[in-house]
Parts: sequence; structure tokens; C-alpha cells
Amino acid sequence: MDYRFEISKPDSSDFRCEIAINGDQTFQQFHDKIIETLGFDGSQMASFFALDKLGNRGKEIALMEMSLGDDDEENNTLVMDVTTIREVVNASCIELDYVYDFFSNNYLKVEYAGEYVGDSADVLPLCVYCEGPLPHQSSYDVNDDWELDKDEDEDDGYDDSFMEEFGGKTSGRRGRRKNDDDDEDYRFGDEDDEYGNDDYNEDCGYDERFESLDDYIDKL
Repeated sequence: MDYRFEISKPDSSDFRCEIAINGDQTFQQFHDKIIETLGFDGSQMASFFALDKLGNRGKEIALMEMSLGDDDEENNTLVMDVTTIREVVNASCIELDYVYDFFSNNYLKVEYAGEYVGDSADVLPLCVYCEGPLPHQSSYDVNDDWELDKDEDEDDGYDDSFMEEFGGKTSGRRGRRKNDDDDEDYRFGDEDDEYGNDDYNEDCGYDERFESLDDYIDKL
């Protein structure tokens, strides 16, 4: 038997989609057709949840095995690629939730809409129609680069007044010169500032007129 499923947003009526699938096909094939139709990222986790007549979620049909072990008798999770449509959808379960975005808890309503009678040339699963604005799926890329450079006038967490007493605001920190080539490093300050003076001790980072921190404190 071929099934028709109507897919909609739980909080809106402006989106409608219908997908036909054979009862002997798997939820993995159903999932693949949904993400293909809606343009979702197939690398993200997703699950179907069977709903009872009161709308409560029961069994989960997940992308991968979620049980803790073979002895987990109370495991309530099935796996998409080995679970067929007819195993779950029956007279006591004609609705499902399809969670496609676990990060934002976004899901779609999937409702059995009757038997599909199509052309013999139809290749199932098949998107019968899809109309309205597509649902949004959050995007998360673990390879995103983070910009670590700071603006010149941004607070860098250093006490400028203290550092200036010890021979320079930045005490020899290295950085990237704005508008210069990315691979050029330099020490903050002009060529003729205290970094070029003999009084600047590059090893210790403060003016040699203070032989110790106690001398500095005595002068305050």
C-alpha cells in the first residue's frame, strides 16, 4: 500500500507539503525525501515521534541506535533505516512529529492523509506538492572561523597607566598592523619610541630606572 502524508508547521497554516511513500519503505527514505524537498542540512540529527490519540509522543524513530545496551528492555527508540512505514503507522497512530532541528526544538507535523493512487511510473517516495514558505533550519558549522583581531581603540584588558610606567603600553606584545599584510608581525609603537631606546629592557619589559617593583611603589 502507498501512503500519503501531509506535512505542516505546528503553529502556522501557510506551509503545506505532501509526500507519498510505500508502506514497505523505511523512515530513512522518508527522512531523506523530506530534507531533499525542504532543502535541509542532511548532516544534522532528526527524529520522528509517533503520537497517540491524545497527541502525546511515544516511540522515537531516530537516525541512529540510541539504546544503552542489548539488555535495555525499556528502550523506546527505533532506527530509521530498519523501520518501515507500516510498522509504525496504523489505526492507533496516524500522526507523527518530525523534529528536524533539535537545537531550536523545531518540528513539523506529519499526518497520514490516506492511500496514494498515482501513476504506475511514479517513483516513491515522491513529493506530490509543496507550497508556502519553507521551514527554517538552524545552521551550525563546527569549522566556522572566529575573528580574534581587535580594533585599536577596543579595551584589551591591560592597565595602560601601569604599563606605560614600565616602558610601554603593550610591553612588547606582538600584534597585527592594521591595513598591512596579514603575515607581517610587529611590536606595537613607532620605530623611534621606547622600544628603540637602550633604556628599554626587552627581557624584563620595564624601564631599568626601576630596579625592582618596590622601587616603583616607593616613587608612587
